[in-house]
Amino acid sequence: MTEEEQVVDLLSAMVKIPSVAAKEGQVADLIETFLAPELKAGLIKRERISYAPGRDNLVLTIGNPNAQRWLGVDGHMDVVDPGNVNKWQFPPFSAHVEDGKLYGRGATDMKSGLAAAVVAFKQAAHEKLDHGIQLMATVGEEVDNDGARQLSAAGYGDRLTGLLVAEPGNSNVDAAERGIIDYTLTAHGKAAHSSRPDLGANAIHGLFAFANAALTATAPLQAKEDPILGHATHNIDIIHGGNQINSIPESAYLRGNIRTTMIADNDAFIAALKQAAKTTVPKGVRLSLSIDSVLGAAAASPDNDLIQLVQTARQRAGLNRGQVAYRTGITDAALFYHDGLDLAIYGPGNETSHETDEYVTLKDVFDSVKVFKDVFMNY
Repeated sequence: MTEEEQVVDLLSAMVKIPSVAAKEGQVADLIETFLAPELKAGLIKRERISYAPGRDNLVLTIGNPNAQRWLGVDGHMDVVDPGNVNKWQFPPFSAHVEDGKLYGRGATDMKSGLAAAVVAFKQAAHEKLDHGIQLMATVGEEVDNDGARQLSAAGYGDRLTGLLVAEPGNSNVDAAERGIIDYTLTAHGKAAHSSRPDLGANAIHGLFAFANAALTATAPLQAKEDPILGHATHNIDIIHGGNQINSIPESAYLRGNIRTTMIADNDAFIAALKQAAKTTVPKGVRLSLSIDSVLGAAAASPDNDLIQLVQTARQRAGLNRGQVAYRTGITDAALFYHDGLDLAIYGPGNETSHETDEYVTLKDVFDSVKVFKDVFMNY
Protein backbone atom coordinates (compact mmCIF):
# COMPACT_ATOMS: atom_id res chain seq x y z
CA MET A 1 0.00 0.00 0.00
CA THR A 2 1.38 3.41 -0.93
CA GLU A 3 1.77 6.23 1.56
CA GLU A 4 -1.09 8.12 -0.05
CA GLU A 5 -3.37 5.09 0.19
CA GLN A 6 -2.44 4.73 3.87
CA VAL A 7 -3.34 8.36 4.49
CA VAL A 8 -6.71 8.09 2.74
CA ASP A 9 -7.58 4.83 4.51
CA LEU A 10 -6.72 6.21 7.93
CA LEU A 11 -8.49 9.52 7.37
CA SER A 12 -11.58 7.83 5.93
CA ALA A 13 -11.82 5.49 8.91
CA MET A 14 -11.50 8.46 11.28
CA VAL A 15 -14.20 10.51 9.56
CA LYS A 16 -16.60 7.56 9.60
CA ILE A 17 -16.60 7.66 13.42
CA PRO A 18 -19.24 10.19 14.56
CA SER A 19 -17.13 11.52 17.41
CA VAL A 20 -19.40 14.43 18.32
CA ALA A 21 -18.18 14.99 21.88
CA ALA A 22 -18.10 11.20 22.21
CA LYS A 23 -16.44 8.03 20.87
CA GLU A 24 -12.95 9.53 20.69
CA GLY A 25 -11.71 6.24 22.10
CA GLN A 26 -12.62 4.62 18.78
CA VAL A 27 -10.42 7.14 16.96
CA ALA A 28 -7.62 6.35 19.40
CA ASP A 29 -8.13 2.64 18.62
CA LEU A 30 -7.68 3.35 14.91
CA ILE A 31 -4.45 5.23 15.54
CA GLU A 32 -3.09 2.43 17.71
CA THR A 33 -3.98 -0.17 15.10
CA PHE A 34 -2.24 1.87 12.42
CA LEU A 35 0.86 2.13 14.62
CA ALA A 36 0.72 -1.47 15.87
CA PRO A 37 4.05 -2.63 14.34
CA GLU A 38 5.93 0.30 15.86
CA LEU A 39 4.21 -0.10 19.22
CA LYS A 40 5.03 -3.80 19.27
CA ALA A 41 8.66 -3.12 18.38
CA GLY A 42 8.96 -0.53 21.15
CA LEU A 43 9.66 2.29 18.71
CA ILE A 44 6.66 4.22 20.05
CA LYS A 45 5.64 4.59 23.68
CA ARG A 46 1.91 4.80 24.37
CA GLU A 47 -0.34 6.13 27.11
CA ARG A 48 -4.13 6.34 27.19
CA ILE A 49 -5.59 8.77 29.68
CA SER A 50 -9.30 8.31 30.27
CA TYR A 51 -11.48 11.41 30.35
CA ALA A 52 -14.82 9.57 30.44
CA PRO A 53 -16.08 6.14 29.36
CA GLY A 54 -15.25 5.69 25.68
CA ARG A 55 -13.33 8.95 25.64
CA ASP A 56 -9.57 8.50 25.98
CA ASN A 57 -6.77 10.94 25.28
CA LEU A 58 -3.88 9.23 23.50
CA VAL A 59 -0.26 10.28 24.12
CA LEU A 60 2.51 8.80 21.97
CA THR A 61 6.23 9.48 22.19
CA ILE A 62 9.28 8.75 20.05
CA GLY A 63 12.92 9.80 20.08
CA ASN A 64 15.42 10.32 22.84
CA PRO A 65 13.67 9.99 26.23
CA ASN A 66 16.39 12.11 27.84
CA ALA A 67 16.26 14.87 25.23
CA GLN A 68 16.40 18.53 26.18
CA ARG A 69 14.24 19.50 23.20
CA TRP A 70 10.70 18.13 23.01
CA LEU A 71 8.25 18.88 20.24
CA GLY A 72 4.62 18.49 21.15
CA VAL A 73 2.19 17.68 18.34
CA ASP A 74 -1.49 18.26 19.08
CA GLY A 75 -4.67 17.14 17.31
CA HIS A 76 -8.20 16.63 18.60
CA MET A 77 -10.35 13.61 17.83
CA ASP A 78 -13.81 15.11 18.36
CA VAL A 79 -15.95 16.98 15.83
CA VAL A 80 -18.93 19.33 15.95
CA ASP A 81 -22.47 18.20 15.22
CA PRO A 82 -23.19 17.92 11.48
CA GLY A 83 -26.49 19.79 11.75
CA ASN A 84 -29.23 18.93 9.26
CA VAL A 85 -27.82 15.87 7.51
CA ASN A 86 -30.34 16.24 4.68
CA LYS A 87 -28.58 19.40 3.57
CA TRP A 88 -25.31 17.55 2.97
CA GLN A 89 -24.36 16.59 -0.57
CA PHE A 90 -22.97 13.33 0.85
CA PRO A 91 -23.72 11.81 4.28
CA PRO A 92 -21.52 13.62 6.82
CA PHE A 93 -19.90 10.46 8.17
CA SER A 94 -19.48 8.63 4.86
CA ALA A 95 -15.99 10.01 4.09
CA HIS A 96 -17.02 10.26 0.44
CA VAL A 97 -14.12 10.89 -1.96
CA GLU A 98 -14.76 12.72 -5.22
CA ASP A 99 -12.62 14.92 -7.50
CA GLY A 100 -9.64 14.79 -5.16
CA LYS A 101 -11.64 15.84 -2.10
CA LEU A 102 -12.75 13.89 0.96
CA TYR A 103 -16.09 15.06 2.36
CA GLY A 104 -17.34 14.65 5.89
CA ARG A 105 -17.72 16.19 9.30
CA GLY A 106 -14.21 16.61 10.67
CA ALA A 107 -12.54 16.23 7.29
CA THR A 108 -11.00 19.69 7.66
CA ASP A 109 -11.44 20.23 11.41
CA MET A 110 -9.35 18.38 12.13
CA LYS A 111 -9.07 14.69 11.41
CA SER A 112 -7.04 15.40 8.29
CA GLY A 113 -4.40 17.18 10.37
CA LEU A 114 -4.39 14.39 12.94
CA ALA A 115 -4.16 11.68 10.28
CA ALA A 116 -1.29 13.45 8.49
CA ALA A 117 0.56 13.88 11.78
CA VAL A 118 0.09 10.21 12.70
CA VAL A 119 1.41 9.00 9.31
CA ALA A 120 4.45 11.28 9.58
CA PHE A 121 4.94 10.19 13.20
CA LYS A 122 4.94 6.53 12.12
CA GLN A 123 7.67 7.26 9.57
CA ALA A 124 9.77 9.28 12.01
CA ALA A 125 9.58 6.47 14.57
CA HIS A 126 11.97 4.46 12.40
CA GLU A 127 14.61 7.22 12.42
CA LYS A 128 17.24 8.00 15.04
CA LEU A 129 16.29 11.28 16.69
CA ASP A 130 18.34 13.34 19.13
CA HIS A 131 15.16 15.06 20.35
CA GLY A 132 11.78 13.84 21.54
CA ILE A 133 8.36 14.09 19.92
CA GLN A 134 5.14 13.81 21.93
CA LEU A 135 1.96 13.40 19.91
CA MET A 136 -1.24 14.17 21.82
CA ALA A 137 -4.65 13.20 20.42
CA THR A 138 -7.21 14.88 22.62
CA VAL A 139 -10.91 14.64 23.43
CA GLY A 140 -13.51 17.38 23.69
CA GLU A 141 -11.65 20.26 22.05
CA GLU A 142 -14.81 21.54 20.40
CA VAL A 143 -16.64 21.81 23.72
CA ASP A 144 -14.16 23.27 26.20
CA ASN A 145 -10.76 21.80 25.32
CA ASP A 146 -11.56 19.06 27.83
CA GLY A 147 -8.76 16.67 26.94
CA ALA A 148 -6.06 19.32 26.66
CA ARG A 149 -7.12 20.73 30.03
CA GLN A 150 -6.75 17.27 31.54
CA LEU A 151 -3.35 16.62 29.97
CA SER A 152 -2.06 20.07 30.85
CA ALA A 153 -3.12 19.68 34.48
CA ALA A 154 -1.27 16.35 34.54
CA GLY A 155 1.95 18.03 33.34
CA TYR A 156 2.11 16.74 29.78
CA GLY A 157 3.01 20.17 28.46
CA ASP A 158 5.71 20.98 30.99
CA ARG A 159 8.73 19.59 29.14
CA LEU A 160 7.74 20.86 25.71
CA THR A 161 10.01 23.38 24.04
CA GLY A 162 7.88 23.54 20.92
CA LEU A 163 4.25 22.87 20.03
CA LEU A 164 2.85 22.11 16.59
CA VAL A 165 -0.96 22.18 16.52
CA ALA A 166 -2.19 20.46 13.36
CA GLU A 167 -5.36 22.55 12.98
CA PRO A 168 -6.42 23.59 9.46
CA GLY A 169 -4.63 26.72 8.31
CA ASN A 170 -5.48 27.25 4.65
CA SER A 171 -1.69 27.29 4.02
CA ASN A 172 -1.08 29.86 6.78
CA VAL A 173 1.44 29.19 9.54
CA ASP A 174 -0.01 30.75 12.69
CA ALA A 175 2.13 31.83 15.62
CA ALA A 176 -0.63 33.01 17.95
CA GLU A 177 -4.28 32.74 18.87
CA ARG A 178 -6.68 34.87 20.85
CA GLY A 179 -8.06 33.85 24.21
CA ILE A 180 -11.72 33.35 25.01
CA ILE A 181 -14.23 34.13 27.74
CA ASP A 182 -17.78 32.79 27.70
CA TYR A 183 -20.07 34.27 30.32
CA THR A 184 -23.71 34.24 31.41
CA LEU A 185 -25.51 37.16 33.05
CA THR A 186 -28.80 36.28 34.75
CA ALA A 187 -31.33 38.87 35.86
CA HIS A 188 -33.74 37.94 38.63
CA GLY A 189 -36.97 39.94 38.96
CA LYS A 190 -40.57 39.49 40.01
CA ALA A 191 -43.51 38.39 37.88
CA ALA A 192 -46.63 40.50 37.60
CA HIS A 193 -49.41 41.33 35.16
CA SER A 194 -48.13 43.58 32.37
CA SER A 195 -50.87 46.11 33.19
CA ARG A 196 -49.38 46.47 36.68
CA PRO A 197 -45.59 46.70 36.22
CA ASP A 198 -45.44 48.54 39.55
CA LEU A 199 -46.18 45.22 41.25
CA GLY A 200 -43.32 43.39 39.54
CA ALA A 201 -39.65 43.78 38.64
CA ASN A 202 -38.78 43.37 34.96
CA ALA A 203 -35.77 41.08 34.58
CA ILE A 204 -35.33 41.96 30.91
CA HIS A 205 -34.87 45.62 31.81
CA GLY A 206 -32.06 44.43 34.07
CA LEU A 207 -30.44 42.72 31.11
CA PHE A 208 -30.62 45.93 29.11
CA ALA A 209 -28.92 47.83 31.92
CA PHE A 210 -26.12 45.27 32.15
CA ALA A 211 -25.66 45.05 28.38
CA ASN A 212 -25.20 48.81 28.08
CA ALA A 213 -22.81 48.88 31.03
CA ALA A 214 -20.80 45.89 29.81
CA LEU A 215 -20.36 47.18 26.26
CA THR A 216 -19.28 50.56 27.65
CA ALA A 217 -16.89 49.03 30.19
CA THR A 218 -15.20 46.76 27.63
CA ALA A 219 -14.95 49.35 24.83
CA PRO A 220 -11.53 50.69 26.00
CA LEU A 221 -10.16 47.15 26.06
CA GLN A 222 -11.43 46.48 22.54
CA ALA A 223 -9.76 49.69 21.38
CA LYS A 224 -6.30 48.42 22.33
CA GLU A 225 -4.42 46.97 19.34
CA ASP A 226 -2.14 44.06 20.13
CA PRO A 227 0.89 44.01 17.80
CA ILE A 228 0.35 40.32 17.07
CA LEU A 229 -3.32 39.57 17.78
CA GLY A 230 -4.99 42.82 16.76
CA HIS A 231 -8.14 43.98 18.57
CA ALA A 232 -10.09 42.02 21.18
CA THR A 233 -13.81 41.54 20.55
CA HIS A 234 -16.91 41.32 22.74
CA ASN A 235 -20.29 40.12 21.52
CA ILE A 236 -23.57 39.33 23.25
CA ASP A 237 -24.75 36.33 21.26
CA ILE A 238 -27.71 34.88 23.18
CA ILE A 239 -30.56 36.59 25.02
CA HIS A 240 -33.56 34.88 26.55
CA GLY A 241 -36.36 35.99 28.83
CA GLY A 242 -40.06 36.14 29.37
CA ASN A 243 -42.84 33.58 29.10
CA GLN A 244 -45.92 35.44 27.90
CA ILE A 245 -46.69 38.80 26.29
CA ASN A 246 -48.90 40.00 29.13
CA SER A 247 -46.61 38.99 32.00
CA ILE A 248 -43.65 40.85 33.49
CA PRO A 249 -40.64 38.47 33.16
CA GLU A 250 -39.28 37.31 36.49
CA SER A 251 -36.03 35.98 35.02
CA ALA A 252 -33.90 36.47 31.92
CA TYR A 253 -30.38 35.76 30.85
CA LEU A 254 -27.87 36.65 28.18
CA ARG A 255 -24.61 35.01 27.13
CA GLY A 256 -21.57 36.80 25.82
CA ASN A 257 -18.40 35.77 24.05
CA ILE A 258 -15.11 37.68 24.30
CA ARG A 259 -11.92 37.05 22.31
CA THR A 260 -8.94 38.43 24.20
CA THR A 261 -5.36 39.41 23.40
CA MET A 262 -2.13 39.64 25.33
CA ILE A 263 -2.64 43.37 26.11
CA ALA A 264 -6.41 43.16 26.59
CA ASP A 265 -6.36 39.96 28.56
CA ASN A 266 -8.87 37.77 30.36
CA ASP A 267 -8.31 39.36 33.78
CA ALA A 268 -9.00 42.85 32.43
CA PHE A 269 -12.21 41.78 30.70
CA ILE A 270 -13.47 39.80 33.69
CA ALA A 271 -12.89 42.83 35.91
CA ALA A 272 -14.88 44.97 33.47
CA LEU A 273 -17.74 42.44 33.43
CA LYS A 274 -17.84 42.31 37.23
CA GLN A 275 -17.99 46.09 37.37
CA ALA A 276 -20.82 46.13 34.81
CA ALA A 277 -22.75 43.60 36.92
CA LYS A 278 -22.85 46.23 39.68
CA THR A 279 -24.63 48.75 37.46
CA THR A 280 -27.88 50.39 38.56
CA VAL A 281 -30.91 48.24 37.70
CA PRO A 282 -34.67 48.69 38.17
CA LYS A 283 -35.96 48.30 41.72
CA GLY A 284 -36.43 44.66 42.66
CA VAL A 285 -34.05 43.30 39.99
CA ARG A 286 -30.88 41.46 40.95
CA LEU A 287 -28.03 40.49 38.61
CA SER A 288 -25.71 37.46 38.86
CA LEU A 289 -22.67 36.93 36.65
CA SER A 290 -21.16 33.54 35.80
CA ILE A 291 -17.82 33.19 34.02
CA ASP A 292 -18.40 29.90 32.24
CA SER A 293 -15.22 29.23 30.28
CA VAL A 294 -11.84 30.92 30.13
CA LEU A 295 -8.81 30.27 27.97
CA GLY A 296 -5.91 32.67 27.69
CA ALA A 297 -4.33 34.02 24.54
CA ALA A 298 -1.14 32.39 23.29
CA ALA A 299 1.29 34.47 21.26
CA ALA A 300 4.76 33.38 20.23
CA SER A 301 7.10 35.44 18.11
CA PRO A 302 6.06 35.35 14.42
CA ASP A 303 9.60 34.27 13.53
CA ASN A 304 10.09 31.67 16.25
CA ASP A 305 12.19 28.61 15.39
CA LEU A 306 9.22 26.29 14.80
CA ILE A 307 7.50 28.72 12.44
CA GLN A 308 10.69 28.97 10.41
CA LEU A 309 11.09 25.19 10.43
CA VAL A 310 7.56 24.72 9.06
CA GLN A 311 8.16 27.34 6.38
CA THR A 312 11.42 25.70 5.33
CA ALA A 313 9.73 22.29 5.24
CA ARG A 314 7.01 23.72 3.00
CA GLN A 315 9.64 25.01 0.61
CA ARG A 316 11.37 21.62 0.50
CA ALA A 317 7.98 20.07 -0.31
CA GLY A 318 7.67 22.37 -3.31
CA LEU A 319 5.18 24.74 -1.65
CA ASN A 320 5.36 28.44 -0.88
CA ARG A 321 6.62 29.33 2.59
CA GLY A 322 3.15 30.14 3.91
CA GLN A 323 1.97 33.40 5.39
CA VAL A 324 2.52 33.92 9.12
CA ALA A 325 -0.76 34.95 10.73
CA TYR A 326 -2.77 34.57 13.93
CA ARG A 327 -5.99 32.82 14.92
CA THR A 328 -9.15 34.59 15.94
CA GLY A 329 -10.49 31.19 17.05
CA ILE A 330 -9.01 28.91 19.69
CA THR A 331 -7.23 25.56 19.68
CA ASP A 332 -5.64 23.41 22.37
CA ALA A 333 -2.49 25.57 22.11
CA ALA A 334 -3.20 27.87 25.05
CA LEU A 335 -3.47 24.93 27.47
CA PHE A 336 0.11 23.91 26.76
CA TYR A 337 1.57 27.35 26.09
CA HIS A 338 4.23 28.80 28.39
CA ASP A 339 6.88 31.48 28.09
CA GLY A 340 9.64 30.57 25.67
CA LEU A 341 7.60 27.88 23.88
CA ASP A 342 7.97 27.85 20.10
CA LEU A 343 4.47 27.67 18.60
CA ALA A 344 3.16 26.88 15.14
CA ILE A 345 -0.50 26.20 14.32
CA TYR A 346 -0.45 24.56 10.93
CA GLY A 347 -2.22 21.75 9.14
CA PRO A 348 -4.24 20.72 6.10
CA GLY A 349 -7.70 22.14 5.61
CA ASN A 350 -9.68 25.15 4.49
CA GLU A 351 -12.53 27.45 5.50
CA THR A 352 -15.20 24.72 5.52
CA SER A 353 -14.74 23.90 9.21
CA HIS A 354 -18.13 23.40 10.90
CA GLU A 355 -19.93 23.97 7.58
CA THR A 356 -22.31 21.74 5.65
CA ASP A 357 -20.33 19.73 3.04
CA GLU A 358 -17.08 20.17 4.94
CA TYR A 359 -14.22 18.73 2.93
CA VAL A 360 -10.45 18.54 2.63
CA THR A 361 -8.38 18.38 -0.52
CA LEU A 362 -6.38 15.16 -0.48
CA LYS A 363 -3.31 16.81 -2.02
CA ASP A 364 -3.30 19.19 0.94
CA VAL A 365 -3.21 16.20 3.28
CA PHE A 366 -0.45 14.48 1.32
CA ASP A 367 1.63 17.67 1.33
CA SER A 368 1.13 18.02 5.08
CA VAL A 369 2.53 14.53 5.69
CA LYS A 370 5.74 15.63 3.93
CA VAL A 371 5.92 18.88 5.89
CA PHE A 372 5.25 17.17 9.22
CA LYS A 373 7.86 14.47 8.56
CA ASP A 374 10.44 17.15 7.71
CA VAL A 375 9.63 19.07 10.89
CA PHE A 376 9.73 15.92 13.04
CA MET A 377 13.15 14.99 11.67
CA ASN A 378 14.72 18.43 11.92
CA TYR A 379 13.29 19.89 15.12
